[in-house]
Amino acid sequence: MYFIMKKIVKALSLAAVFAAAALNFASCNKKDDSVKTFPVTIQFTLEEGLAADQITDVQLVFSSERGSDTVKLQSLQPTTIEKAQGQYTVTVSGNVKDVATGHVNGTSSFNLYSERTVTVALSELFSSPLIFRTIYTSGSAQYYMLDSYFEIVNNSDEVQYLDQLILSAPAGNQTNANAWQANGMTDLYSCGQGSVIAFPGSGKDYPLQPGEMVVIANEATNHKLAYGTDESQAEKYAGSPDLSKADWEIYLGTGDVDYDAPNMDVIFSNNKYQKAFGLGFFGRSYILAKLPDGVTPAQFAADAANISTTPGTTSSMTYLIIPSKYVLDAVDLYNPETQASEHYCTFLPKDDATGTHLSTAWTGKAVRRKVASRNGSRIYYQDTNSSADDFLNGQDNAPRYIPE
Repeated sequence: MYFIMKKIVKALSLAAVFAAAALNFASCNKKDDSVKTFPVTIQFTLEEGLAADQITDVQLVFSSERGSDTVKLQSLQPTTIEKAQGQYTVTVSGNVKDVATGHVNGTSSFNLYSERTVTVALSELFSSPLIFRTIYTSGSAQYYMLDSYFEIVNNSDEVQYLDQLILSAPAGNQTNANAWQANGMTDLYSCGQGSVIAFPGSGKDYPLQPGEMVVIANEATNHKLAYGTDESQAEKYAGSPDLSKADWEIYLGTGDVDYDAPNMDVIFSNNKYQKAFGLGFFGRSYILAKLPDGVTPAQFAADAANISTTPGTTSSMTYLIIPSKYVLDAVDLYNPETQASEHYCTFLPKDDATGTHLSTAWTGKAVRRKVASRNGSRIYYQDTNSSADDFLNGQDNAPRYIPE
């Protein structure tokens, strides 16, 4: 009898456990009718000079004690959303159409306990996911011109594509307004002091992961061995970089050796005798540019509307003209023997407010961007659109991932 009662009690206990669990499950899945929802309309204001139809890829991020969720909009139009009552912060972002680095951003906090309208003021800012990390053009041995290179880094948290990215070297290092600026064309940059180059690809052939970088060499070889068979010259080139593992090469086809690295496309040239790209031993400027979707660099360079001689002169030399709105990154490097105050800005402030000094010629030193922050092994580089603040000169010229 004792054992029978024990079994009955055990069975009743288990049944109670299952019943409680079922009740708890039902309770967890039952809608909490005490939490009310209300419509909130988000509308926008833009700073002067911007219009709603210029803004694309609009994203609203709502944050509250319940977490966050994202709403994507096709355009910058007022939108009404049903949200649970509570306290919120909404962050709005978007891109400026046809401006490579143009973005808008704004934030507003509000309480939602009844139907309401919230206005978010959007400001324009300029930031680029792809930037120069290193520029080495000072030369390591006097009059040796072939060991220069450029590093481009993905400074964003999303995959970027190198396809059709343009690299050019306008004159820069100017001590007075150039002819374009003097004639009021301050948003146009004359490119092709030799050649203008671009990455090949149809759009997504060359991905660059967040934090990754590529090396573009004028000649993808080990320049420490530039002495050839004359070993007495070995010491002269010992300070040159080894670029034999460069990701890309700028092969101009002017009698140079075509090394193993894949070649950049040459989209424009106004000097067939130029033996290397972007030579700048005593000062030069450099830009990365991205054209609008649907326009390839070759098409852009073939359009006569984008080619010009120097205004106000009789010179027949032609240049590829790249508007500021297509520029992702710009760096103006001054002659290190002059004062910054002696220079006239090559670029608009949104592209590069103030240039910085190049490393002294023939010293084998590079110009490298400052580190802004670190997150584990990931490095974020400083990008304030002012080279004077963002770069250091006199840096080691060894390419890629130098301990910082």
